[in-house]
Amino acid sequence: GNHYICWFTRVLLLLLLLLVLPWPKCSFSAIADVVFLVDGSWSVGRPNFKYIRNFISATAGAFQIGEDKTRVGVVQYSSDARTEFNLNRHLTRPALLRAIGSLPFKGGETKTGDALNYLLTNTFTEEAGSRSAFPKVLVIITDGKSEDPVESYAKQLRSRGVEIFVLGIQQADPEEMKLMASTPYRRHVFNVANFDMMKNVQKDIIVQVCAGLDNFNCLYLLVFPKLECSLGVDVQAEVVLLVDGSYSIGLANFAKVRAFLEVLVNSFDIGPNKVQISLVQYSRDPHTEFYLNTHHDLPAVVKAVRTFPYRGGSTNTGRAMTYVRDKIFLDVRGARPNVPRVTILITDGKSSDAFQDPATKLRNSDVEIFAVGVKDAVRSELEAIANTPVETHVYTVEDFDAFEKISKELTQSICLRIEQELRKRSK
Repeated sequence: GNHYICWFTRVLLLLLLLLVLPWPKCSFSAIADVVFLVDGSWSVGRPNFKYIRNFISATAGAFQIGEDKTRVGVVQYSSDARTEFNLNRHLTRPALLRAIGSLPFKGGETKTGDALNYLLTNTFTEEAGSRSAFPKVLVIITDGKSEDPVESYAKQLRSRGVEIFVLGIQQADPEEMKLMASTPYRRHVFNVANFDMMKNVQKDIIVQVCAGLDNFNCLYLLVFPKLECSLGVDVQAEVVLLVDGSYSIGLANFAKVRAFLEVLVNSFDIGPNKVQISLVQYSRDPHTEFYLNTHHDLPAVVKAVRTFPYRGGSTNTGRAMTYVRDKIFLDVRGARPNVPRVTILITDGKSSDAFQDPATKLRNSDVEIFAVGVKDAVRSELEAIANTPVETHVYTVEDFDAFEKISKELTQSICLRIEQELRKRSK
């Protein structure tokens, strides 16, 4: 019932945004670090800069502004880049709008690539107020083709979890805009013929930015109805979710991983005498988000899954599996004797370290491994990690939006294996 209430609420809100409100607002759940990268080159011109100020004011005004809510920063660039104010500078709506309204025009050439590099080292940093656990959004406003390359720096920003929107005006180059923007381009690239037409796409951009940040779990659970294991009430199992949190995932996709995990944990009857869940996130080093005996019921596990942070780093899958064997399946961490043990690995890439020996040792310690590969994950590597048969233990999807294709089959396979293992042990 809650899923339908959630869905109808979202539909009504979206209708209000698109049909009724002249100035759409993001919901309270849409919290992010939002940076505007503003072209202040001579071709923009001082008279047109007021249109840019008005656009930034309207877009920033769609958010709930605050230290623990959305933060907004502005960088203006031309021959070089200049921080107008960082994310942690103006933490109330009135102060933010005053600062935007008084932005000065800079003047100079159009070196967008240099400006993107500047953001990497000066803006999306902890010192500048960027928060690791929140989505990051970059809105680029430019009126011309860059005089230096943009692709490499834009790719680095996206790999760090920054979702990039580009608004091109007048002589902006459509192909260059695509080199900078996130995909799909229809949601991230906007073009207008002149500055006074910026207001014509303002509403669309706000809706798209908000849509990417809004309560993803709500929509995800609408698409994926609750799956349940048809197991007996006395079923016991230890389930470890081993989640790749490397930089290649990106923050936007990490939200989809969280939602997929929520679907999985909702499949089980969770409790200290039932199924226990642990979550380990790994990149260069593994990190326990919670142990088997940390949370004792489904609501507590769901809350932890929804809120655990994105950590970033390389992809040391071998080290992570060794960690699970040595640090998670322990009596002091809640592991029970003679109870089926399952590890579900979710990764989007090739392991940076040796994985075959750690996987063999984990399987030999009576742990059943399932592997889910996304995007660039190597199928042969997943097959070397998981138990056999691979048909029921290895799953691959082309992107993070395709989890629904495997969710039911994966859940059923896990439940079936737990049931078979329990029958075998009861003999």
